[in-house]
Amino acid sequence: MNAIKPNFFIIGAAKAATTSLSSLLRAHPQAAISRVKEPHFFSYDQVYQFGWRKYLELFSHCQNKKAIGDASTSYSRIRYHPSTLARLHGHVPEAKIIYMVRHPLKRIESAFVEHLGTPGTNVFDSLKDAVQRQPRFVDSSRYWEVFDAYRQKFDESRIKIVWFEDYVANSTAVFQDVCRFLEIDDFVVPDPEREHSNSRNNASNRMAKRGLGDLKPNITWDENTRQWVVDQIREDNCRFLTYFGRPKNFWGDLF
Repeated sequence: MNAIKPNFFIIGAAKAATTSLSSLLRAHPQAAISRVKEPHFFSYDQVYQFGWRKYLELFSHCQNKKAIGDASTSYSRIRYHPSTLARLHGHVPEAKIIYMVRHPLKRIESAFVEHLGTPGTNVFDSLKDAVQRQPRFVDSSRYWEVFDAYRQKFDESRIKIVWFEDYVANSTAVFQDVCRFLEIDDFVVPDPEREHSNSRNNASNRMAKRGLGDLKPNITWDENTRQWVVDQIREDNCRFLTYFGRPKNFWGDLF
């Protein structure tokens, strides 16, 4: 019997409701997600070295499922994991790709809070400190760069952009649209309890476990830092918005 392998990937962006969507898909009777929600197989060298057969063990529970997914946000961090695309396409060239995007600064704010609750990571004093010392916070909001890289490997018909703002406004409609993209039944109505499984409250709980329970993350932008970040992503984001028919003010006064 042939081993079961994934046929779709939720690649990010981090803090754009990837966990929420993957949770809803996990509950769909025709879909399944890897046992480990974020295997990072194609991106992390230390994981990839364990081999394809080991990776496929994460999908042994997916018998008789039409849509089988891996939701690893590191797959969109192509600047930091440059082998990801070649590996992913090499193993699953027919895959479908779901890329979730969000207001770039709000995504950074949420990623900053999440980072503080992640064991073994640096503790930053402020958003300014975080974005200047760890470029990944900003680079994960370069949406055109990621989309353009993926469309070089996968036909655009196999790439689905999901807008966080649309998802928040009507998660049922967006979820059902994703189901149609994955060619599974779109009659399923999402369970609202699953839609908030990666909330800021959970991040706060993780911070407490890390001994940072008294830390109150300051997610307020000072004007110079905000402008510095916007200047870095403006051209990329504007190109992305224009390509997908969204106005430049879709995310407010950024651009």
